[in-house]
Amino acid sequence: MILFKSDKDKFNDELNKAFSDRNKGNLEGAVKHFLNAYEIASKSSDPDINKRAGEVLFYATFYDALLKKTPETFSKAAELCRKLDPTLQLDIGIAAKPTAGELARDLELTSMIFSLPRFNISDAGKMDESVARKYEEVGNILVGEGARRLILEDLLNIHDPLSVVGLRLLGYARVIRALKIEADNPSRAVELYSEALAYLQQATPEIRNFISEKLGRLSKTTKCWVCHREIQGEEINYVYLPASVNNYIREKYGNEASFLISDGKIAVCRVCYTMVYNLSDALAKQYYELAMKALQEVEARLNARISSLELRVSAIRVQVGRR
Repeated sequence: MILFKSDKDKFNDELNKAFSDRNKGNLEGAVKHFLNAYEIASKSSDPDINKRAGEVLFYATFYDALLKKTPETFSKAAELCRKLDPTLQLDIGIAAKPTAGELARDLELTSMIFSLPRFNISDAGKMDESVARKYEEVGNILVGEGARRLILEDLLNIHDPLSVVGLRLLGYARVIRALKIEADNPSRAVELYSEALAYLQQATPEIRNFISEKLGRLSKTTKCWVCHREIQGEEINYVYLPASVNNYIREKYGNEASFLISDGKIAVCRVCYTMVYNLSDALAKQYYELAMKALQEVEARLNARISSLELRVSAIRVQVGRR
C-alpha cells in the first residue's frame, strides 16, 4: 500500500485523467485535471515536473478556449503557447502533433476569426464601416497565409483553406460598403458588388444570389416617366408604378429609354415617386380630417337628439306617475 505519492506520480495521474477525459469528449473534466497537474508542477521541487508547468497550463487554457470559443480565450491560449519551446510537440487530440510554434500562430488566427461578427446577408445593411474594416483586415491576413488549412480545422469545423476564408471576408466587406452607398453612388456600388461576387465564389447560394440580384437592379439605367431625367438603380433610385399602358403608348414611348416600361408599369424616379406619395398622403390626411369632422358633427347632432328624447321620456314618466 502506497501511503505517499511523489510529485511525479501525482502529476502523471492528473495528466492521464486529463487526457482520458479529453478523449471521451469531457473537456470540462480535462480542464480541471490539467489545472490540477499545473498546481502540482508549479510547486514541485522536481525539475522534470516543474518545467512542464507551462505546458499543462497551456493545455488547460487551450481546452477552455475550445469550450468557450471566444476571441479572448483563444488569444490567451496563443499567448501561453508562444511561451513554450516552439519545437515542443503538443498532443491536442489530432493525428499529427503540431509544434508549439505552429499551433501558436493558428490560435492567433482563430482568435481573429472569432472576433468577427457572424455575417448574415439579411443583417448586412445594419453593419457599419468599422465592421467592414475588421473583415478586410482579417481577410488580408488570412489570404497571406495561402492555401493551407488550420491545424484545428476538425476541432473548429473550419475546413476551407485560409486563403478562401480570407477572400470570403474581403467579399463581405465589399457587400457592407456597397449597401451603404448604392442609393448615392450606384456606379461605385456596382463595382463593389462585382468585386464581392469574385471573392465569394464559394459562398452560399443565398449570398451569391443576393449579390447577383443587386447587380442586376443597380446596373439598370432608364428615364423617369414623369420628369424625364436619367436615373440608375431599379428599386433603389427608381421604382415601377402601375399605369394604364396600351400598345400605342408602349410602341410610341417604350423605346425612349431601356426599362422605361415593364409589365404594364412605368419607371418613376425616387424624387417624383416620393413627391406623389407625400402629396397623396397629405390629401388622404386632409380627407380623413374632413370625414372625421363630418362624423363628429353627425355625432353631436345625434347626441343632442338623444338628449332631447331622453328629456321627453322622463317628462312622460312623471306625468304617468301622477295619475
